Amino acid sequence: MDLSFFIGPLLGGIIGLITNGIAIRMLFRPLNAIKVFGLTLPFTPGLIPKEKPRIAKSLGDVVANNLLNEDVIKNGLLSPEMDDKITIAVNGLIAKKSTSDETLRELFYSFSGTERDALIITDVTNKVVGFSYERMVKMELGPLLSEIAVTEIVSNLQGSMFAMLINENLISSAKVKMSEIIERMVVEKGESILDNIFEKESTNLLDKRLCDLYLEYEDRIPEFVAWVISTYHQLIDKNIGILIHALDLSKLVEDQINGYDVLTFEKMLLEIMRKELNAIVWLGGLLGCIMGLVMSFV
Repeated sequence: MDLSFFIGPLLGGIIGLITNGIAIRMLFRPLNAIKVFGLTLPFTPGLIPKEKPRIAKSLGDVVANNLLNEDVIKNGLLSPEMDDKITIAVNGLIAKKSTSDETLRELFYSFSGTERDALIITDVTNKVVGFSYERMVKMELGPLLSEIAVTEIVSNLQGSMFAMLINENLISSAKVKMSEIIERMVVEKGESILDNIFEKESTNLLDKRLCDLYLEYEDRIPEFVAWVISTYHQLIDKNIGILIHALDLSKLVEDQINGYDVLTFEKMLLEIMRKELNAIVWLGGLLGCIMGLVMSFV
């Protein structure tokens, strides 16, 4: 048997393995430039150490513009799966607290402290009062309430000795006068009245035990969960763009990669691409073997 026939493919395969292995190794080595007589040797440092800042910027751009752009993150945060997780979490918290003697105020205070939560409650109350007051002023309650009040008064006076004194002019005049009084009261005292109402109601609500609230509003829990989901969607829709812009994922990824030393970066890349790089080495051996086989017939 002529063994010389196998020498070409064998040498070709070995050369292919070695050259591809060296080429891949030279992606990472040497770590620093090598100088001879003041001149930098070609291919030093390795491609990865030399181009690390550019690679970091490119990876940052790819992550921010393609992998984790605003649409991708938004779709993930607003996915049905995320809604299911929030629903499970809210229902779990409600079930856990359904037998608790803790008050709603104590629950709020447990999240971030008494002082901060007290400020949040006050701020929310002020905003609700302010919003309600503005809506109440715009509703023009004077004409509406005066119409109802005068109509009711006239109806109650029918059949009495005062009925003969009532006429259209008197009714119109009474409506106008009452409307002015109501409008003035709404403007001057509406906000303080609303503030007192909300202060009293919020205090009563916050001081209720969680177990009592659960029994009182048990049938409305699905409605509350739906409100939580709806509010969450509105917050994401309105603020995801601002959040992504403030986060600056591209710069974040770039800075993170640049913060790694070359050896750590090499280890990360190898963990990701080890299988593929090994395949390239063996592919080099296969191609070398094929070329050696071809040369044997030449």
